[in-house]
Parts: sequence; C-alpha cells; structure tokens
Amino acid sequence: MKNIKFFALSIMLLGAVSCGPNIERGLVLHSDFERDARDLGPNHYDGFFRNGAEISDDCVVGESSVYLNGEGGYVEYPEGKVYFDGDYSVSIWVKWEECRLASRILDFNQVMPQAGDALSWFIGLPEEGTRNNLWLTQWTTADGVPVQSVHDISAVPSEAYLGYNVTPGQWDHYVLVYSSSAKNPLGNQQNEKGQKLPYRGKVTLYVNGEKVGENYHCFKPQPVPTVANWLGRSRYQSDPRFCGKMDDFRIYDRKLSEKEILALYDLGAD
Repeated sequence: MKNIKFFALSIMLLGAVSCGPNIERGLVLHSDFERDARDLGPNHYDGFFRNGAEISDDCVVGESSVYLNGEGGYVEYPEGKVYFDGDYSVSIWVKWEECRLASRILDFNQVMPQAGDALSWFIGLPEEGTRNNLWLTQWTTADGVPVQSVHDISAVPSEAYLGYNVTPGQWDHYVLVYSSSAKNPLGNQQNEKGQKLPYRGKVTLYVNGEKVGENYHCFKPQPVPTVANWLGRSRYQSDPRFCGKMDDFRIYDRKLSEKEILALYDLGAD
C-alpha cells in the first residue's frame, strides 16, 4: 500500500513539473537572431536584414542579436501572413542607443498605415521634459474605411502612452499582451466619415517581468494579412530608423500568463 501511495505521489510531482510555463505554445513568429541558423520549427524565422542590419555579439539570449544602425537598417518579415488576430502577445529584448522621436520597435502594416489592420510600437512625443515614452497605435477598418485607435496623437497626456519611459544604453525585456475579452470602458471610436467602431479589450505592457502600464485605446485585430512587416522601420519615410539592438523577438496568437512572461525574461536575466 505504501508503495502504491509513493508511486501515485511521484506521478503527481512529475505532472506538476511538466505543467510549467510553455513558451513555445502559440508562437506565430520567433526570431532569435543567432549567428548560426538552426531549425527551431515552422515559425522560426530571422527575417531579411536590410540596409546594413547585422548580427551583433552584444546580446541577452543566446550568442547574438541584431544591430540596427539608425541610418537605414531594419528587419523585414514576409507579407501576406496574419500576424495578429484576436488575442496576441509580443515579446522582445531591446537596447536603444538613441531614442529618436517616432522611431519604431515594430511596424506591421498595410500598403499605407491607414489602409487596414496595422500595429505600430514606437517612441512617442514626451509630455514634459525629454522623457522617451513608449507608445502603441493601431489602425483597423469600419465598413472598409480606416480608423485609428488614438483620437489625437498629440494630446497630453497621450492616449497612445503605455506607461513606460525608455532609458537608452540598457537591455530591457518588453512584452505586450492584448486581451480581447477584457472590459473596455471607452465605448466607440469613429473614422473621418463618422462610422463607428467599438474599442475592444486591453493592452498591458510588462518590462523585465513586471507590469508597468495598461492601455484601452485598442481594437480587436481582424484576420487580415499585413504586407509591410518591419522591426526598426516606420511606414512613414520621414520617421527616423531605430538605433540599437534587438534580441529574441516573438509573436504569439494568445495571451501570455505572468509566469510565462517571467520565463521569457529569465532566458536573458543572467
């Protein structure tokens, strides 16, 4: 009888161990930017390095990262895929060398930013002093007419603000989590023709494993492929390019839990 109980307890303990955070489930895209290419699955893809983007030994996960020189370098991903549909999470390690106004971490867009579903994550206009605010904006459509998640991009305080101010020269781990089922108190947004589209869900930003801000100026993404998918570059030609390094970029088609976010942070926390 004792042996049976011991065996049952062992099975329970093994089950508890195996039920830890699963940071591979739901991966839509994973770029680890390792110098030596490896086959890590169908959605592992380091993208096309453009205009001087290059591998760097300064990294936090693995042995290398991607360096974008701020002069034109960016990383491009294939068009025609649905990268954001319903709930999603985006995880990336970032080291800014310069925080230039409107420089992008990420810009996944249509032919034009106003043409359909789009997601832009970038340095926004500081509300005071010289703070380097992180912003997120989104475009989608109502009856085929574009509408932006932010009423006034220059408003103070900004509706695009994610609650975090970047410090150049240090590696930080950012995770965006969008929950389509979260209660949204904002009602509707409307486009230039007066067509209304309801705000849906909530975006939460985690930095280095800790929750730092929430934003309700967001829409539930539509299952529409994007055609201009970039790290470090804006769809607007006049916006400056990202200057710094990025590592271990991931997009998930689900909400990451706080345990999973910590597990991703721990990959580079050493």
